[in-house]
Amino acid sequence: MWLRTTSILCAMLAWLGGAYAAARAEEPGAECASAGSNVEIKNCLAIAYEKADAELNAVWKQVLASVQANDYLTPAQREAWKKELLESQRAWVQFKEHDCNGAVLYEWWGGSGAGGAISSCLLEHTTARTADLRQRYLDR
Repeated sequence: MWLRTTSILCAMLAWLGGAYAAARAEEPGAECASAGSNVEIKNCLAIAYEKADAELNAVWKQVLASVQANDYLTPAQREAWKKELLESQRAWVQFKEHDCNGAVLYEWWGGSGAGGAISSCLLEHTTARTADLRQRYLDR
């Protein structure tokens, strides 16, 4: 009985560990976890951020196209919507830049991990914004 219970517990722990690893793999920058030095981490996160930014730009174009395709609004209303969306995106970019290149920089002032922390911040904000836009405009 003890052996069977132990086997079941071990199997459950292995399953939970796999589920945890899968969830972590979906996190922005998870592919950089195996980088060995601060320089490698920073470089990996910078590459991941570039990919995330390219994805955001592609989604942004799709969002604008979806606004234009709405047939329940007049052309003037669609233009006003696009203008508001553009203003909100500009404000988001300013927030992201100030948060990551400003606040995060001071959090790591003088630390060798500042570059990686900034890249990680940019990556996380960009990934979250892409998911938000996708959910609100494309996944309906």
